[in-house]
Amino acid sequence: MSFITKAFEISEKGLDAGVEAVEEWNEHRHAQRLLLKLGVAVYAEQRLGHDHDTVERILKALDGHVAEHGEVELDHLRVAKDVLGEEFVAEHAGDEPAGGELAADAAVTTPTA
Repeated sequence: MSFITKAFEISEKGLDAGVEAVEEWNEHRHAQRLLLKLGVAVYAEQRLGHDHDTVERILKALDGHVAEHGEVELDHLRVAKDVLGEEFVAEHAGDEPAGGELAADAAVTTPTA
């Protein structure tokens, strides 16, 4: 195998890995946008008297995203902990340590009096 052939194969593998990473990032961003829209829709429904149809439409879009790409990840633990509670995040964080990293995040984000 010549040097040029080897270099071509290595660069092709790198390009494929880069394309895969960009696709994964785009999927993640799409899920994050849907979750943000869901939050806005729920706020509008609960506090501004907007109808429930928008919430249902966004939930269906999230269900479609999950069906196509797999479960939506709770990768922003600091935000998830603030919204859902530390126990919920610890249960659903996978291989994240339940106390150490979350406790460190709490120390960073908890305001002092």
